[in-house]
Amino acid sequence: MTEISSETLILELARSLHACGSPAYELDLRMEQVAASLGRSATFFSTPTALFVTFDDDVDQGTRLVRVFPGDTNLRRYAELFELQAAIQNEGLQPPEAWQRLQQINATPDGYDKTVEIAAYGIVGACVAVLVGGNTVVIAASGAIGLIVGSLVVGLAAMRLQLHLINVIAGFVASAMACLIQVLVPASNFELTVLSSLIVLVPGLHLTISINELATQNLASGSARVAGAITTLLTMIFGVYMGHGIVAAFHAVPTSAAPMTPTLLASAVVIVPTGLCFAVLFRTRYRDVPWLLLATIVGFGTLRLAAEFVSSFAAVWIASVVAGIVSHVITGRLRLPSAVMLMPALILLVPGSIGFSGIAQIMLRDDLPGGIRLVATMMLTSVAIVAGLLLTDALAPNQNLAKETTIRDAS
Repeated sequence: MTEISSETLILELARSLHACGSPAYELDLRMEQVAASLGRSATFFSTPTALFVTFDDDVDQGTRLVRVFPGDTNLRRYAELFELQAAIQNEGLQPPEAWQRLQQINATPDGYDKTVEIAAYGIVGACVAVLVGGNTVVIAASGAIGLIVGSLVVGLAAMRLQLHLINVIAGFVASAMACLIQVLVPASNFELTVLSSLIVLVPGLHLTISINELATQNLASGSARVAGAITTLLTMIFGVYMGHGIVAAFHAVPTSAAPMTPTLLASAVVIVPTGLCFAVLFRTRYRDVPWLLLATIVGFGTLRLAAEFVSSFAAVWIASVVAGIVSHVITGRLRLPSAVMLMPALILLVPGSIGFSGIAQIMLRDDLPGGIRLVATMMLTSVAIVAGLLLTDALAPNQNLAKETTIRDAS
């Protein structure tokens, strides 16, 4: 077996965690614990595009720069890397064996066929159309356009096209098709159709993570991630604007049909397929899917229940607290990373769709006051979620992090 230094293992493990979407406040702490378990003193400073590692011990002194690129959330790989970290810290796994296991993790396919991933885009589009109050025309159109968007994303990603270009193209195609459907079927709703079909690409979760990073004083990573989320939103909206403009230049687009209020029964019916599709899109391991489904139901169910008694911001805050406590307790007992349950629980709470609608109103409807109001609502919703997560850390601390910190201090 090739001799691998602890430094090489630490750098590659940190890079792999970053590629899976690990936020700065988790990556930095976990990797410091791993380095200590390997007998190295190291500090970490991560941003969305760079990772700085400073070694300060008797073995070596110096700073390493690892150039990294933001990747899609991959809960399968994240969970397996979490287990590798635990093996290094708790079982004394040595660098050569840990390196071999790390290479196997990174080389393992995600486990879902591209056809299944494309289908997930369409199903999520149709389900979200139900949740936002779309009629049967909107639901059918959102599902069909979602399939096309999924095909574009998967195909263009395979061609290694840059992400911001994929967002523009997807926004353009979805908008143009939604406009054509509304011209042919006036009962449709352009805004709801575009939002539902593009919901997977809307960076609401990234925005919430960035606000959380800012709240935990990871200012460099948080501010960079905020800028990235806003840029993604703007490029997508530009594609939507161009698609709408081209169709409107040839034919007047009828007024959108009024949205309906989704019934509790309709919401309950679509929440399970929505959760299953998130499992595919987040590349979750098969054995973790039941916990992901539970988290989705808990998050959305708490939101709907709380909304009957309190304001929308308070309902989001309550839902994030409940989802956070449930995820911390269950994943702590199962020795899973909290992201396996927390991300799907928050995905239906995140405010990306509100920001999307706000910017769309400004660009497509020339409604500056209404658009600014929605953008402000997006930011306040993000703050409500983050406030709930911070309270969760106080009421039910992440047991995995607490145990690992105790082990490190004892050593």
